[in-house]
Amino acid sequence: MRLLAAELDIPLHKVPRDPRIGETRSSDYLAKNPNGRIPTLPEDGFVLWESPAILKYLAAKRPERALAGAEPKAQALVDQWICWWVGGPEAAIDAIAWELLIKPKVFNQPGNDPGIIADAHARLERFLPVLDRQLEGRDYIVGPLSVVDFLIGPRLDTAPAILKFDISRYENINAWLERLRAKPYWQDA
Repeated sequence: MRLLAAELDIPLHKVPRDPRIGETRSSDYLAKNPNGRIPTLPEDGFVLWESPAILKYLAAKRPERALAGAEPKAQALVDQWICWWVGGPEAAIDAIAWELLIKPKVFNQPGNDPGIIADAHARLERFLPVLDRQLEGRDYIVGPLSVVDFLIGPRLDTAPAILKFDISRYENINAWLERLRAKPYWQDA
């Protein structure tokens, strides 16, 4: 969300919330986002949660940039890759994070279920080659820069190191991540 806002020169007021200490489980936060997850975008009485929805909303504020697609087929491709990400790799990454970090460190519950972790890694092995092939010969996932790059890029930029899964063999993904990291705001937003 912050990276796309930086790309579009949309000012955001960041309010840090640390789920590890319950800040996303407070009654005021849950009133805005009943799932208790990050991110949440409150704006003039309007509250939006879920990253894809927030990204598309921000992109709609700068329609001339067409980051959610300029015409119906481009918009459909953006939606296709959002659905692919949410139902595939992101769900696998979330399962690993849940087992390795959230259950043991946030909820003080047993984690590290080997079956869940193995299944999540198998799903990543299934889905990441699809993304790598898609990026062959393209600078960005759907061709031009889009909200999809801002949805997927930040997670693949940080999750492999934190959750200890390897993406080094995916040359096209790594070249794409380097293009994203080269953006002047990428490290600071």
